Amino acid sequence: MRKLIKTSAGWIHTTLILSILIPLLYALCIQDQTTAGPYLYLKCLVILFPVVATDLAADRCRNLFTYLLLCALILTTTGLLAWMLAGSLRGSLLFLGYLLLLLCESLFVITARLTARLQKKKDREAAFEADPSFQPFSDILKEPAFPVLFYFAGVYAIAINVNNPPVCNVALFSAVLYTVVTFLYQYVTESERYLSLNKRTCNLPSKRIYGIGSGMLAIYLLLLMILALPSLFTIPHRQYRDLRELTSDLEIPYTEFMPENNTEDRGEDFIAALIAEYGDAAPAPWWLDYIFYITSAIMLMFLSLVLLKKIYIVFQDFRTAKDENGDTVEELQDTIENPQKIVRTLRQRPASEKEKIRREYRRVIRRHRKDRPAVYESPAEIEANAKILPTKEALELHRQYESARYGQD
Repeated sequence: MRKLIKTSAGWIHTTLILSILIPLLYALCIQDQTTAGPYLYLKCLVILFPVVATDLAADRCRNLFTYLLLCALILTTTGLLAWMLAGSLRGSLLFLGYLLLLLCESLFVITARLTARLQKKKDREAAFEADPSFQPFSDILKEPAFPVLFYFAGVYAIAINVNNPPVCNVALFSAVLYTVVTFLYQYVTESERYLSLNKRTCNLPSKRIYGIGSGMLAIYLLLLMILALPSLFTIPHRQYRDLRELTSDLEIPYTEFMPENNTEDRGEDFIAALIAEYGDAAPAPWWLDYIFYITSAIMLMFLSLVLLKKIYIVFQDFRTAKDENGDTVEELQDTIENPQKIVRTLRQRPASEKEKIRREYRRVIRRHRKDRPAVYESPAEIEANAKILPTKEALELHRQYESARYGQD
């Protein structure tokens, strides 16, 4: 559930940021609000498909060729969906801009996913030990952050000053939804970080910590939504203005520049006089042309080899990770094998004679002594502090334990 919340938050984070760009650009370039249509933002939400599809492809593809093939299919499907959802925009210049901008956003998402996949394959621990200033890679498409709210505030300020109510409403509701999503993402991330740092000292179970945290988060979000209600009720009373109309009344005087009637005699042409005196230039020797062609072929082959080497390195980095020494780093799993299964396997294994003696000795000491013996105590000191009487059975157990402890036959 926690992983689903983090993944969904990353998808919504990227979708809200990219889907508002096309309405904002149309608001800046077009004064007539009815030209683009009232449902332009809903048509821009189709960017959710490449965001989700590329994320799943980057996580599950094992080689770069498969990822690029899937990305080509995703890009084609996104173009078809945009053409189907264009509606009234189809057949105009606005449709071409809508389609190109949507495809550019999809290409950005594809490139960002590929970069994140290549960076995550690096060994972060080795880089941290080698460079104290090392910072883990931050995936901008998967990590919602509160500073992004300034982005929506900027879109709101631009839209209200270009007299565009639909973009203002979109920016406001996107900011509200983004705030809730960011709180959920930060709550899950920080709870996991707290448990990882205090797993040895914290005695509270994780379910209780998540229960307390989710209750406090719900109360805090409720208070935040109550504070946001006035901004939602005052939507019909906004004061819009169009800054582009301030310069519409200005008249700029244009001066007509007429070509000057220049009839003075410029004299004899210098280049024509040189050609008449010395003749045409002699052609270059044939061997110079061959040197030029050979040099160009060598440079082209060298650049092609460098490009092929870079492509090969990218393919290798996409599949395996290597440290600074060139050694292959195995991918560590987040979860280990079930500890109950390991304990059950150890218990099913027949105990040796030494293990039986050690187990019997610990059982006798625990029966006579409440505290735990120190690591530096010898068997005689352990028995003395346990106040065990030197009976025949105790002496025999003492002898057997020393043989098992110190490796004697």
